[in-house]
Amino acid sequence: KIFYSAASFVGANVVYVGNKTGKDGIHGASMSSDSFSSQDANEKSTVQVGDPFVEKLLIEACLELMQTDCVLAIQDMGAAGLTCSSVEMAEKGGTGIELNVDAIPQRAKNMTAYEIMLSESQERMLIIIKQGKEDEARKIFEKWNLDFAIIGKITDTKKLVIKENDEIVCEIPIEPISSHAPIYDRPSTSKIDDEIKISKPTKLNIAENLLKILASPNVASKEFIYQKYDSG
Repeated sequence: KIFYSAASFVGANVVYVGNKTGKDGIHGASMSSDSFSSQDANEKSTVQVGDPFVEKLLIEACLELMQTDCVLAIQDMGAAGLTCSSVEMAEKGGTGIELNVDAIPQRAKNMTAYEIMLSESQERMLIIIKQGKEDEARKIFEKWNLDFAIIGKITDTKKLVIKENDEIVCEIPIEPISSHAPIYDRPSTSKIDDEIKISKPTKLNIAENLLKILASPNVASKEFIYQKYDSG
């Protein structure tokens, strides 16, 4: 089965599942393209804190849910957390989305709506559930000891609306921050030297040249780098 992330079902409930939201990873996406100085040493880490055990539970719960007839759309919360996933799902479906941050499971105290929406806490998914199927889906995630919370609904406004304490704290159109966002158009040039001459080797030692290629950092294994962090 293939499950898509387009939230095109107006009136359907938006469901948050998985781990609780904390203050880890806030501004993680913007940090990846930022510059650093010695003054940044005391700043709070923007790197999210992963939990492989909860990740395994979430995988199993989602796979079990996908065997039912409950899922309309589903997407993980990656960079920019809940903000990115909710906006992308609504934009793909040509709809709007309304969220209540008070309903979002939290593991840190006194989190603001800004922090909740930008947190990149791991092991979280956003799911659009068929109306009337919420209880069936909830039982699956409770079985796997994971949070399950109805945090909003899909609307026809083409806007992202965020509520806190029954007040609207954010109301912005979705398209300008998704499909209609500005795109860089950097100037570029290409230069081809017509005078480059390619000489054919007269004698080729295949074994010797193969060893030279394999010794090059360009083709050597990068395993020692990517296994140091986040390789799961």
